[in-house]
Amino acid sequence: MMRLTSTHFGVFVIFAAIYAAGTLALGTLPIGDIRVKTGEIVTPLAAIFGFASVVGLVFGQFIANMASPLGPLDLITPGVAFIALLVLRKLANKSIFLGVVAYYFITSFWIAFLTSTVTGRGDAFANAFIGQGIALAIGTALYFAVKSRMPKPVKPQAIEP
Repeated sequence: MMRLTSTHFGVFVIFAAIYAAGTLALGTLPIGDIRVKTGEIVTPLAAIFGFASVVGLVFGQFIANMASPLGPLDLITPGVAFIALLVLRKLANKSIFLGVVAYYFITSFWIAFLTSTVTGRGDAFANAFIGQGIALAIGTALYFAVKSRMPKPVKPQAIEP
């Protein structure tokens, strides 16, 4: 069982705020017909910052999706993202690339299905996969930048007599 600390709460709040503000305030980055959801960019960082960041991202997504043009069905998306984030964290132990790719496929399929169902657009699948791909590629680069700045664990040294 995880003990809730002020650090966990801080991580939760930061990730929820980044996702919600990134999505609501900045909106999506338009690249032609492709929309890149700015809140998704921080997703790979969940592999570094733990379960509190996962819950923060899901909560931030729930807040952001309340204003979704796709309507109330988009409130299911945070549940899909939660499962995908758990898979990302599990696979990131082996490779961050495996985790991000799994998250990418799970969420892209859902977003594409939801968008095509609600809007009837035939290009929903291509747009969802390209938009998520761009956001997660930027996020993976951000992951490596943050990871390189993290303090290295100190190995205990034996005390010599």
